[in-house]
Amino acid sequence: MLLFFCSLSYAAVPDVTYQEDTNLITIKGELTPNGYGYNLSANKILRLVTLNWPPYIDESMCNFGWVYQLTVTILVKNDYGVLIEFYPWARAIREAELGKADILFPEYFIADFELSDNVVNTTRNQLLALSEAIPGGDLSLITLKDSNIKYNGSIQSIRDLVIGIIRSYKNTIELDQRIASNEIASIVVNNEFQLANLLINKRADLIVADLNSLLGNIKKSHLPEQQKQIINSSLVALEPSLDYKFLHYSVSRQKPNWQKVLNSINEEITKMSDSGMLEMFIKQKKSECHNKKTTL
Repeated sequence: MLLFFCSLSYAAVPDVTYQEDTNLITIKGELTPNGYGYNLSANKILRLVTLNWPPYIDESMCNFGWVYQLTVTILVKNDYGVLIEFYPWARAIREAELGKADILFPEYFIADFELSDNVVNTTRNQLLALSEAIPGGDLSLITLKDSNIKYNGSIQSIRDLVIGIIRSYKNTIELDQRIASNEIASIVVNNEFQLANLLINKRADLIVADLNSLLGNIKKSHLPEQQKQIINSSLVALEPSLDYKFLHYSVSRQKPNWQKVLNSINEEITKMSDSGMLEMFIKQKKSECHNKKTTL
């Protein structure tokens, strides 16, 4: 059964709407040569790189997802202009680590020892500065419901199985270290479509993913609805999950005034979190799109 990535085109750039005191503010978006722009008359315009990663952010989703909406909101409220471009994850990381982009998002936590794939003998944290956390989701070991895998919550219990992972994704420290040292056999692919294929075609015993994201990618594919339903009903996330993964913004340290940008993001996240507005914002954005169909 073939899962495939599809190139998408869109009729309109989504507006971004947020509450400021008692006022409802709407920021009009515009199409740019490489992506989408907001508040482009601002004195300082930031270039952001990201990926299609439903249900958090995706060009096929209503309003491009709550993470997209939140990101534009945070930066425009701080008087920045915003350019957002979508790439495969490894390309997005490279753009930010080499200082070609100001911000990479959304990003999992980066451990201090994790080396860059783009700059020799340099850690990722020497190149990128991580923001305060925003909500994320469970990272799990996913398999077919009829696989009968005996997993007890420890990596040791699945050490003899073949695991599918996505290139340049960070999973858990223990799992990544065991894969790097060849203690656990792995197959590396480029995206969630290929990851799901590993299971469906039984090339891997397990895959590592956020199940909601995996199902979101299947939902937006061009597969017939019957095949989507078969896949959805065939996948299961093993308990317990590997980890709950908060999301972050990674600000490139190669850019002038990167500390100011990071401080602006952190202050806004803290302000929204402490007031309860962050949770309310996310619920509202999900609710706005609950009854809308995904456009492909």
